[in-house]
Amino acid sequence: MAAAVCDGYLHNAADLWAAAGAGRCAGGLPSVSEVVLHAYLRWGHQAAERLEGNFAFAIWDARTDELLLGRDRLGIKPLSYFPLPHRVVFASEVAALAAHPLVTPEIDETGLCALLTQLRSPGRGALRDVYEVPAGCTVQFARERVILRRYWTLEARPHTFGLEETLKQVRELLVDAISRELRGVAPAVLLSGGLDSSALTGLVASSSSAPPRTFTVMFGDTAAAVPDRPFAREVVLRWGCEHHEVAVRPQELSAPVILSAVLAAKDHPSPFGDKNITPFLFSRRVAELVPAILSGEAADVMFGGVDGAAEGMREPTMFPWIARSRRFGMEYGIGTGLFDDALLRSVDIAGYLDRLYREAKAEVPHLAGSAAIDRAAREVDYLNMTRLAEQTVNHSERLGAAAGLQIRFPFADHRLFSYLYNVPRRLKRFDGREKSLLRAIAKDLVPPSVLARAKVPYPITYDARYKASLVARLRTLLDDATAPVRPLIDLRRAASVVEDNRLLDRGGWLGRADVEMVLQLDDWLRWLRVRVNI
Repeated sequence: MAAAVCDGYLHNAADLWAAAGAGRCAGGLPSVSEVVLHAYLRWGHQAAERLEGNFAFAIWDARTDELLLGRDRLGIKPLSYFPLPHRVVFASEVAALAAHPLVTPEIDETGLCALLTQLRSPGRGALRDVYEVPAGCTVQFARERVILRRYWTLEARPHTFGLEETLKQVRELLVDAISRELRGVAPAVLLSGGLDSSALTGLVASSSSAPPRTFTVMFGDTAAAVPDRPFAREVVLRWGCEHHEVAVRPQELSAPVILSAVLAAKDHPSPFGDKNITPFLFSRRVAELVPAILSGEAADVMFGGVDGAAEGMREPTMFPWIARSRRFGMEYGIGTGLFDDALLRSVDIAGYLDRLYREAKAEVPHLAGSAAIDRAAREVDYLNMTRLAEQTVNHSERLGAAAGLQIRFPFADHRLFSYLYNVPRRLKRFDGREKSLLRAIAKDLVPPSVLARAKVPYPITYDARYKASLVARLRTLLDDATAPVRPLIDLRRAASVVEDNRLLDRGGWLGRADVEMVLQLDDWLRWLRVRVNI
């Protein structure tokens, strides 16, 4: 009659099972797929909006010869598809689609722009004719039609509360999100010692019967300039957590088998190199001790930690992170510095970015009559919540899942997203700092040193062996006349990096990002056997 498959987890599985009238399940708690199937049989296409959690599902209804694909509200779990006459191929991973005998993986000008900028229109993939189920949507494939239905989105609503009531409600929403994410799992937190993960640890410890187990990644002498260890230790001592410091050895970062595993996990090339490799190795070791863990990811985009406070709040004219990269000479974003300028002009990557920005800006829900500063702030929040979050939360989810670790994101809760989207900027920055609301909530939860700590990015390795391996791989690529990425890059500029390794250190790590993107794109094109049609 009907069959379902589902990737992910549901907070309300038991409630849905009972409400669907499915009866007792032999062997205890039913699987997520069973719950989704019975919800569909009970409520039809409206079942998606009753699901709470992070999920992607596919349901085949033999009664009507229809396929229904669905994705969670924030699109944390991936789901792509390739439509064909009278059929459709779908998969969680783009690589799985590309491997199907009916699919010919190919990128055109638009696909190359998508890969290099790390940005796509909602519902579009980087490969030609590959689509994604947009966040908060279902896609129904009937005999003669395809129906896209949105069941959740951000909405503009008036915010009528003052600071104290806002703080109270945000904290209540956070505690509720944490309690739902902890259903069925023991409390554990990825603790960096920054504000987000430290506040999360404090909220978990203060609202649970026992302090969480905490995990911090260590790099030894190759860590970033501001090490996490002392801050994390203060949090651990405050709450009495069972703490684990997980060491990542620099020599692991260049192992070919690890590089291949990370590329497969991400499913697309990226310029972030060891910022991908380290979390993967970290997650793999954490997974040996716990099956699921909470992460503070998404707090930045939720609480205004990445909205360019130093610039003031002017109406944006481009995605804020692209605008910031341009100040460092990266016109199209991080990792594009070694690609051929004439090629980038011919595929109109500047026009691509402008088009996607205008599409995103047109989606922004506003309140009628709102002041210009509030409209600008709302636009920045929307761009961060709907576009940048894919490069942060989804990045962590995919790396964790590939390593066997289920990472859960209490800050990426759709109720919290909806609420904070409508909190005005004057409250989000009531004390003139970024993430003012979260700092106020965390005041009784974290040590003063954490409250005062300046924001630092995810640490990178400064190990000379890792940089040497990048240069060696780039040299090998340049010597390979069959390398698929070769026609896309500026060969002289790439060769200059091989000749002068100091260019890797441009902007701290931005020179490395240029090399990482070239190497990853080449590996991805080979692995998926992608035809470049530009």
